[in-house]
Amino acid sequence: MPSRQQELLSLFLRLAPIEGVSHAERAIADEVTTILRRGGVRVLEDDAAGVVKGNAGNLLCFPPSFDGDAPAILLEAHLDTVQSTALLRPVVKEDRVTSDGTTILGADNRMGLSILVDLLLGVAGSKAPHKNFFVALTVCEETGLYGADAIDLSRHNVTAAYVFDCSKRPGIYILESVGLYAYTAQFLGKASHAGVAPEEGVSAIGLAAAAISKLRLGRIDADTTSNIGKIYGGEAVNVVPDKVTIEGEVRSFCPERIKQELEVIERTFEDAVRGAGRLQFKAMPDFEPYVHKPESPAIVKLDCALRAAGLTPQPIRYMGGSDANKYNARGIPAVNIGIGAQKPHSVEEFFLLEDLHKSSGIAHELIQTR
Repeated sequence: MPSRQQELLSLFLRLAPIEGVSHAERAIADEVTTILRRGGVRVLEDDAAGVVKGNAGNLLCFPPSFDGDAPAILLEAHLDTVQSTALLRPVVKEDRVTSDGTTILGADNRMGLSILVDLLLGVAGSKAPHKNFFVALTVCEETGLYGADAIDLSRHNVTAAYVFDCSKRPGIYILESVGLYAYTAQFLGKASHAGVAPEEGVSAIGLAAAAISKLRLGRIDADTTSNIGKIYGGEAVNVVPDKVTIEGEVRSFCPERIKQELEVIERTFEDAVRGAGRLQFKAMPDFEPYVHKPESPAIVKLDCALRAAGLTPQPIRYMGGSDANKYNARGIPAVNIGIGAQKPHSVEEFFLLEDLHKSSGIAHELIQTR
């Protein structure tokens, strides 16, 4: 393995076991800050910690040549992992890196993190010309894209953003991404003794069950999905429950389609409780969808970078979200890029060594002047 590739792998192996679950990224943020500052990179931490109720903010990382008055591109990864990697024992095999099977590997997103830290160190130590760029490393991506929601990019004249956080293999990128609205529905009935006077009660569980039975769930159409993920309520088996709450979501590529489906859900629930109980319904956006045109400047630049890195561009539609959704909602063209962190959020998580190096190549090509 060439020395440059070995350095990148060593960096991943150094960063991956450092604690950094969502809302508790202090240790990984401090380590990355130390590494970058020693390498000549300017690192600023914002005040997102207070906003997201965590112990660390987003890191904004600027190479020595960064020009704050000129247009810039943003490269991004997130600091947090969905589960702890403190006990991680990475296993380097001939063609891939895994955990020992007892923890997640944390390739989501320590792989993207390592690629961008390595890029910054390489640029800081070189006089080779490159595009004006900087790097953002966000917190609390896994719990709701909260860090990206809190970050202030308004002063940096960002023309495009590229997020290194998709589990698809290098060459693939998210041209179109769904938006997600989450909702909470509380069914209110009337409590009574379940044995002595059941007829005096109104079961909130019964109301919720009747409502859910009339609901369309799963894939509603080619662009839309609907799911109920949580249901909770009741106090004891001998009490007719007077309160039950369900939590669900709707995803679609079209904001209007999301709103239409939410209206159907609320109306279905209201019909189920009418004359028997009450409903409290609340829906909120988690992240908005984005749809890029293939001829848009951000996509054309990405396609050129992928080809320069020896890859075939493969734009896809994707039913998941990322920090890119938050940036697009603010008017910054942003794309989530495949880096090959496969089977994320599981102890089977792994990445191929060739994908680590290909993804690094994409990052380097994105900042080349041409």
